[in-house]
Amino acid sequence: MEDLISEIELLIDDNFTFINTNTGEVITLMREEIRAAEDEEPLEKFPDWQRENIEKAISIIEDEDGVYVDFTLRNNFNEYEIMEDFIVSQKDQKNREELYGTIQGRGAFRRFKDRIIEFGVDKQWYKYKESKIRQLVWEG
Repeated sequence: MEDLISEIELLIDDNFTFINTNTGEVITLMREEIRAAEDEEPLEKFPDWQRENIEKAISIIEDEDGVYVDFTLRNNFNEYEIMEDFIVSQKDQKNREELYGTIQGRGAFRRFKDRIIEFGVDKQWYKYKESKIRQLVWEG
């Protein structure tokens, strides 16, 4: 069971799969490619083989017409909602307010992870997230 949970956590954390509803194309992106698109990093910084995926990630992020549909375990596991729930669970009001501010807009996941380390609640976050993954395994 532990191996299954670890594998699911890797899939949730590191891979994103989208379907282009106009063409039927299935697009799988790594977290690094999504982050590069979110952070607007120059494409020249990445190897040629990764640039095409970063360009696709930009298209997906900027998609306002609903062309791209997220087709991953994230459909059942919404990390953003889990972050919100985790923030609400924090006893320190100042930390709650600051953490909530970090999850607004592009780059939210990176800012959140940086801030939980700064506040010393990163281990608490990962334990909380793991419990949600366990729920997904048992319910899914």
